[in-house]
Amino acid sequence: MSTGVHSTAATARVPGPRPSFAAALGPTEAVLRASGARAVVVTGPAGTGKTHLLDDLAAVHRRAGLTVLDGRTADPDGLPGGFVLVVDDAHRMSAEVADRVRRALAHPAGRVVVAARPWPRPAELTALLADVAEAVPGHRHSVVLGHADRAGVDGWTRACLGPAATPALSDAVLARTGGLPALVHCLLRSLARRGGRPGAVDPSRTPEEVSALLHADLDALDERTRDLLHAVAAGAPLDDDVLGGLLDVPVARVADLIAAGRATGWLLPDGRVVPLAQEVLLAATPADVTRRTRRALLGLLVERGEEPVGLALGLAAERVRDPRAAALLERHADAALTADPALAGQLLGAAADSGAPVAVLAARLALVADLTGDLDGAVRWADAALADPAAADRLRAAGVVAAVLARRGLLGRAAELYRLAGAEHAGSAALALLATGDREAAARVVAEARGGAAAVPTMVSVSEQLMAEGITDSLRSGTDAGDTVAAALSTLTRAAALLEPVGRTALLVDTPSALAALVALHCGELTVAESVLQRAVDTDLGGRPARPRHRLLLAWIAMLAGRMARARELMAEAQDDGLLEPRDEVFLQALEVGIARRSSDVPGLVRAWVRAREAVVRHPVDLFTLLPLGELVVAAARLRDGDRLRSHLAEAQALLRRLGDPELWSTPLHWSGAQAAIITDDPAALRPHAAALVAAARTSPHAATLAEAGRTWLHVLTDEIDPTAVVATAEALGTAGLGWDGSRLAGQAAARVTDPRARATLLACARSLVDPADGQSRNEARNEAADEAPGETGEDAAPAAPVLTGTLSDRERQVARLVVEGRTYREIGGRLYISAKTVEHHVSRMRQRLGAGTRSDLLARLRAELAEGA
Repeated sequence: MSTGVHSTAATARVPGPRPSFAAALGPTEAVLRASGARAVVVTGPAGTGKTHLLDDLAAVHRRAGLTVLDGRTADPDGLPGGFVLVVDDAHRMSAEVADRVRRALAHPAGRVVVAARPWPRPAELTALLADVAEAVPGHRHSVVLGHADRAGVDGWTRACLGPAATPALSDAVLARTGGLPALVHCLLRSLARRGGRPGAVDPSRTPEEVSALLHADLDALDERTRDLLHAVAAGAPLDDDVLGGLLDVPVARVADLIAAGRATGWLLPDGRVVPLAQEVLLAATPADVTRRTRRALLGLLVERGEEPVGLALGLAAERVRDPRAAALLERHADAALTADPALAGQLLGAAADSGAPVAVLAARLALVADLTGDLDGAVRWADAALADPAAADRLRAAGVVAAVLARRGLLGRAAELYRLAGAEHAGSAALALLATGDREAAARVVAEARGGAAAVPTMVSVSEQLMAEGITDSLRSGTDAGDTVAAALSTLTRAAALLEPVGRTALLVDTPSALAALVALHCGELTVAESVLQRAVDTDLGGRPARPRHRLLLAWIAMLAGRMARARELMAEAQDDGLLEPRDEVFLQALEVGIARRSSDVPGLVRAWVRAREAVVRHPVDLFTLLPLGELVVAAARLRDGDRLRSHLAEAQALLRRLGDPELWSTPLHWSGAQAAIITDDPAALRPHAAALVAAARTSPHAATLAEAGRTWLHVLTDEIDPTAVVATAEALGTAGLGWDGSRLAGQAAARVTDPRARATLLACARSLVDPADGQSRNEARNEAADEAPGETGEDAAPAAPVLTGTLSDRERQVARLVVEGRTYREIGGRLYISAKTVEHHVSRMRQRLGAGTRSDLLARLRAELAEGA
């Protein structure tokens, strides 16, 4: 019975310290003595340390008092005592050496140690091993060496480098050498000479001594084995049929070639060539030979029905023109478009490098550029396809340009291109026309699509049709607004649900989720808008192009609800992917303006207004950008710069008239116009907006709330204040998603009433409508929304030009502290034992000295003065 001792621990023929094989294999000497083994057979590929193990075993036998003979030259006959015959490289065994081994085993005190590669296996060695098994049954040990594992390499690394050894370094050594002991120790020796720095293991650089060892082994290979290893290094699998065709040898011989390759130690058990050896093989082989091998391999694999994408990419990287590689890369690019547009772009580029005509790829490259945020690149590629009437993918190119133009505000031109893109895009064409106010043309487009050749409906085309229907529903006037909103939201949410599985690559005017949110926002349904947008974000509906859109609309909701910090977070997220397109930029700048206005940040408002004016110029007015326009109209009135938006407002009103003045879309704009008129104290400008709100109130609860708010504002400004009515109206605004507006209304009323109890009620209402989680203290909310001095509304005055900061007197500092705390003039006078009129006089002097144009500006400057003097 033979006993097998298996180990992967081995070393190489390198000078310097190395682990002992006797220690690595366990108590080898004790095993030999206990078992009385007379024959030890060591097998393993080249470079696994067979020779070093023979040296260790020879030392064990010498310590036992035995004579050690080299079986290739020494004759065992005539020795008086015990001896051990050692035979290395037994895979080259001759009949003469085999005879010596047999005679050694026939000697009563003779022992043998034989080491061989697993291939080749000459007849002499095969017969000898059979004879050994018969001659010394139960007294034979087999030791099998191979590539080291992670633990083995880690042990050697620590033994060689000491404190410089790290797990990452061991991983790098294992990865490069494949665990082949000869290479491991050669690389470690090189590292030791460099002080064991982890950075010395550079995946792109091979140390000279390692390269010399590999080249020496490469020169020793026979031609067929080298060809096999080169084929595998070039990408061939260990498949008999493939390798037979690639190497032009009978399939029956391939198994022998693979065995020969494994015997070199360069071919790993998983079928890969040791990375360092692969580098040497490919570098030593002429590049044209490797290219021919890879092209032949690609052909064989494609004929078998395989998809060797990595091989095709390698050929493309070397600019090898191969139609099979190009076709393969195109197919995989098409498959990757929906899941990974960036990968699709890489594959299409590689297909072009492989010889695919760029004109054939242009439309798909345009789509990839669109989906990855490169809109300029998308237009360039799409124009190349559109300019070629024979281009097979011209319709797709038209859809790409249409989607880009929609995001840039050119909806009329986008509608034309959607029509060019085919009947399946009729819904998007109609939607673009509706957004520009051309309801009749939109209806014609839909009718033409229905009357034309029937196209196979897709989820995208059906979703586009539903979006157009949903917006059409939202334009109905003279009916119950609740029914209008319900019908529109139902249709748009169904469109979103249809689009979710495939919506990342759809070429749309807008996403159904964004449109549903706009409808909900225009009627004060903030919860509905937030829900549909959050689902769009979670499912990544529309992919990268739509992410800023969805986040900016969520920020809009947060701003209306008074959650300014959350709004800013969402705005920052929207800008993470880089520069925004004009449509998104308009929303972003309007948000900046709106947040600054609601925070009474006058300097911030001025800065945001300058940027917003530029954004408005770059984006024409359309139905889907009325919200930011309304916000900017109010800010323009606040800054006494309303003339700058007069033409835009007139254009929006004309657009709404062309659509029949739909209550849903026109109500928020009329509310903004009413706010602007209130700020500028312009009754003539207020009347048409108020009349429109009153008319819409007959069918729209949201319009009714805004109409009542307008009336209440007028009463407040004329000091005809009914605290109960103000509170009811403010709370109704909060319910309609306009909590900040409600808080400001209640605060302005509180600043004007004289009854302390009514003032307390109104202030409590104002505070309740401000989100406390936004980071503003109650006193700040009271200062900004509620405690303006009579006749002095923070929204009514344009900011004055700043002047140099002055120094406050002690009394003024006392007054300033109480003003900053949110006290009224009467309360301050009571605390300081002066009249309210004197307090007002102090505040007026401080305003002039500090150059504050509004109360909020004054508060900011007072805080700075108090902090500086603290």
